[in-house]
Amino acid sequence: MNIEIWRKKGQLSRLDTEITANREKIQQLTIENNENKQQQRLHVQELQAEIEAAYERIEQKLSEEPHKWTLIKQWIRNNANADPPDFPPLRIGERLLLLGLINARQLNKCLEEQRIHGGRLGDIAVRFGYVDRSQIQDIIDQSFKRLLLGEQLVRAGYLKRDQLEEALRVQQSVGGDIGSILISMNLITPAQLTEALAVQNQTGRLMAYNKQEVMNAKLPEAVAQRFKAIAIRRSVDQCIIAVDALLNDEAIHQLAQIIDTPVTQVLASPWEMELLWDQIYQEEQLHESTEKLKKEQPENSASQTFTFAQIICMIVIGIVIAAALLWNWFYTLVIINVVIQLMYFSMTVTKFIMILYGTKENAQIRFNAKQIQDIDERALPLYTILVPMYKESNVVPQLVHNLDQLDYPKNKLDIRLLIEKDDIEAQEVIQSLHLPSYFQMIIIPEGQPKTKPKACNYGLIRARGKYVVIYDAEDRPDPDQLKKVFLAFQQSPEHTACIQAKLNYFNSRQNLLTKFFTQEYSNWFELLLPGIMQINIPIPLGGTSNHFKTDVLKKLGAWDPYNVTEDADLGIRLYKQNYTTRVVDSRTLEEANSRFMNWIHQRSRWIKGYMQTWLVHMRHPIKLHQELGIKGFWGAQFMLLSSPLLPMLNPIFWSLLVLWYATHAGWITAFFPGIIYYLAAAQLILGNFLFIYTNIAGTYWVVHELYRKKETWLSYGLVRYALLTPIYWAMMSIASIKALWQLIRKPFYWEKTVHGFDQERYDTTKSNSL
Repeated sequence: MNIEIWRKKGQLSRLDTEITANREKIQQLTIENNENKQQQRLHVQELQAEIEAAYERIEQKLSEEPHKWTLIKQWIRNNANADPPDFPPLRIGERLLLLGLINARQLNKCLEEQRIHGGRLGDIAVRFGYVDRSQIQDIIDQSFKRLLLGEQLVRAGYLKRDQLEEALRVQQSVGGDIGSILISMNLITPAQLTEALAVQNQTGRLMAYNKQEVMNAKLPEAVAQRFKAIAIRRSVDQCIIAVDALLNDEAIHQLAQIIDTPVTQVLASPWEMELLWDQIYQEEQLHESTEKLKKEQPENSASQTFTFAQIICMIVIGIVIAAALLWNWFYTLVIINVVIQLMYFSMTVTKFIMILYGTKENAQIRFNAKQIQDIDERALPLYTILVPMYKESNVVPQLVHNLDQLDYPKNKLDIRLLIEKDDIEAQEVIQSLHLPSYFQMIIIPEGQPKTKPKACNYGLIRARGKYVVIYDAEDRPDPDQLKKVFLAFQQSPEHTACIQAKLNYFNSRQNLLTKFFTQEYSNWFELLLPGIMQINIPIPLGGTSNHFKTDVLKKLGAWDPYNVTEDADLGIRLYKQNYTTRVVDSRTLEEANSRFMNWIHQRSRWIKGYMQTWLVHMRHPIKLHQELGIKGFWGAQFMLLSSPLLPMLNPIFWSLLVLWYATHAGWITAFFPGIIYYLAAAQLILGNFLFIYTNIAGTYWVVHELYRKKETWLSYGLVRYALLTPIYWAMMSIASIKALWQLIRKPFYWEKTVHGFDQERYDTTKSNSL
């Protein structure tokens, strides 16, 4: 409904026009592309026919002049690294023909087989029985001089000499292989690189494949993942596998033993391999992304909301409370109230202690500009960036711009845009942008649950980076964030598995709701989370900008696709396995929710996820206590239980307060006997003061730090709105009640948060007029 209203106001008209134009353009390009493909196919067939005829003419000519043929054979044998006079550079098939080891008909048959199924021409000639392995090896050993990759690309005509020299200078600075650098500089295509690598390594190149044959040759998914290889064709005497990095002899031997067939490998580009994985192993990858955690760690999966034991426990507690109310309802309610007041008091004190710890200078990992500048970029690892999105095509261009601003070598980025299969509009927008090769669109297949963590799991399966980070579609990370995280991991103990960057909002001044949201995040990420890190209890991670060691994340089972607050759950599981999380002094700016109902949808999902996480990890409380220890156990109770429980209880006590002031009913004061009255009064006055004060402190903390850095996208004027925080608490109570209802009715439903509401107009990072 909000979108329709927005559309009526004309604020989507420009975007609609652009998307329609792009869609028509893509359709036209598709038609032209199909026509071009048909023309190219006919042209290739003509060229093949010409090549076949040329080889036959050569054979006939040499047969007519046996003396000349003998001289050519002697020349090839005596000048192994040179080519005969008046001949272009010879390939292995042509050398076999000129040496008389095969005839033109046999050579053309081998070329046809290579064109259809790929593989090395020499291997094909051996398999057909035209020559033996020793003859092929002699020609390879004598005839081919291995060139450096750059030289190979220059010789093939794909690269100019000055372009190679420029790329080599970049390589000296940032490190990495020359091929990935050339691709990131857009000097060559992935296909050209793969072809050059195939020639350099004297191996076959994946030319074409028949999908049915590939499905028939399919390796078990675990074997394919282990060797990072996909079988293209399989027969009794040979299995041809496609790889994007050649396997060594030991790996080839191991694979051959597993499948009991000799193995031949052909090179494919990483992008071609991604397409193959999607076509051949889509079902297995989808199953892994949704069922792996549930299968391997059922005790940590939210696929079952309430266990049978938990249902029985809740029934027993309900019966006990009902019986107590029937016995003496007044004293029962007094006891319940005493327990709640003690809980309120302990949570208030605990939060204040956490915030005090968060004010320490070493609570966050900090780096100055010189430390960032002194990084040797050659030491930087490959970094995977996962960006899950759904129905957010309007922010894709800005997202691409934001990620391009990252100060990190582009040849060391593996950016994966995770798009749902039915989000056609986003797919069309991404295709129309013609993104650099380090961007890759991953289509998430249809399947339930349809959640962000499932999409992230799917994207993680083929992630190539040593580290992996999640960004949302509207995120704007600090340009040096990846470098800061790299340094943070370098300086942290080995058991540090996650570095959390701080989050804040770029549209704080849009309305009162965005001001509340900014205050909340300022307090949470500037003071509370760093304090939790200092105390060393489980950290509920942010939904974005959390950076992981990829191998540890996979070992943990990645994200729970059934948990709608997957970040909080993962923080608990990290702590269970004795891994730690640290907070780095780097920000990612997001778009604060500016619409009330949109905010309710988002916040109720978060609270529902906290409920899910608490229910999952409290299935076995004694075991959880043993895994987390005393401090970790009670810290988890504070972080997971207080977020949904307090907002649900608040309206009850607010109503009692209003009712007492209105009527001075004696039964209300009777619920607060003795010291409980003073404890509740302290809660009312000091507790609320502390909560409001921490909002003020967190906001001031951020604004003051920004002003010291000459950044003014947040204003000191934002601080005064913390006095209106009780309005925000009332909104959270509404969201918590909705969350409880959805937990019972639709526990896995992912309520979509809509982004892109007037973000340009209220973007304070683009205007200092606050």
